[in-house]
Amino acid sequence: MKMRIATLFLTILCLALTGVAQTIYNDGGIDGNDNAFFITGPNNPNFIGSFQDISNGFVAAATATPGHLEFGEWIASGFTPSSIGYELGSSAFGTDVGVGTVAQNSTNSTFLFTNADGYDVYDVKIGVSGTLMTAGNSYWVSLSNASDSQGNNSTEAWDIPNAGSGGPATCNFRQSGTNFGDCGLGGESFTLTGGGTTPEPSSILLFGSGILGLAGVLRRKLTR
Repeated sequence: MKMRIATLFLTILCLALTGVAQTIYNDGGIDGNDNAFFITGPNNPNFIGSFQDISNGFVAAATATPGHLEFGEWIASGFTPSSIGYELGSSAFGTDVGVGTVAQNSTNSTFLFTNADGYDVYDVKIGVSGTLMTAGNSYWVSLSNASDSQGNNSTEAWDIPNAGSGGPATCNFRQSGTNFGDCGLGGESFTLTGGGTTPEPSSILLFGSGILGLAGVLRRKLTR
């Protein structure tokens, strides 16, 4: 019986410490009407012939391993997004934290509305992977090489929240492989979430002592 109790509480402890996702950074909700920057480069030219993608800098609010990225995406009305590339790093367009390409479909890219500029606005929630991000450190999340179902329109862009709704993140843009620096309009709309928490040692000790105390109470009751 004692072994079963110990195993049960060890399982509960592991689930409690790893099963809760944390928000690494939230730079504001999707606006869809204010403005957006193209995210078609460096491999796909946009419809005006330019290669452009965006990198957004921020300070991590929580320590966690990145697992999900949500952002707003604009695309010409009638077209649908088909894939997007992401980069996570310690510098603009850096890949030292993580990098990948994700196929887009109706499961991870949800149509919201058509705005006054003739673009369809999507809420995109993709899975990402990378190494541990530490609270208080600076990082960059980049989006690039967006493509659509038609394969040649390339109007995809990253939504910018309206004034006051975004965080203090800064924006850099890259064209044809050259980083031209600050975008001048603040950060894009995105939320980066960890796949699970990485609790502080003091939190582990506090939680563990509580579990052990509860186990002792139950053991005394069971042996009476």
